[in-house]
Amino acid sequence: MAETVLDIADVTFRRGQTHILHGIDLRIGAGEHWVLIGPNGAGKSTLLSFASAQVFPSSGTVDILGSRMGRVDLAALRRLIGHVNPRHPLRSNLTVREVVLTGLTGTVERPMRWEPANADTAKADAQIAEVGLGSRADAGWKVLSQGERGRALVARALIADPQLLLFDEPKMLKGDTRCLLSQSTGYALAA
Repeated sequence: MAETVLDIADVTFRRGQTHILHGIDLRIGAGEHWVLIGPNGAGKSTLLSFASAQVFPSSGTVDILGSRMGRVDLAALRRLIGHVNPRHPLRSNLTVREVVLTGLTGTVERPMRWEPANADTAKADAQIAEVGLGSRADAGWKVLSQGERGRALVARALIADPQLLLFDEPKMLKGDTRCLLSQSTGYALAA
């Protein structure tokens, strides 16, 4: 049996008095590829927020890469997960390069007093070039198109060679970015 990379057990999630998810179980083994399909509001993005160690369930357990949420250093765990989230909650106007480098820190914003090593910056620049944004590496987040943001988030997700790779709303990735991602990872994204 394959090593389990994600185990969501009897999870419930509430916002106020509203049940978003109730009694959800999901187990994903190493090497498996899953797609969550459902209508808007069904809880797909919420499940991915558990899988990316960003949100805790109201009840139940979430084990990611062998570590249980609530009993693990979340920053260390997040560095093992690549997550392409179209609602990336960046508040500052980081450059493309800085956004990609946050994939190494497992944070949304650049950590205070953190300076990347020269090798990290070189790796970020290589990922940025690979997704076709080499000429935009110093552009601020606020001036990027949605397509450019999607490319930057793909580079961010891949920079740390993640053990778990998650895509929320993969349709946001335009055709050429999907091809680049397929070449980088060896996986094709379904529409």
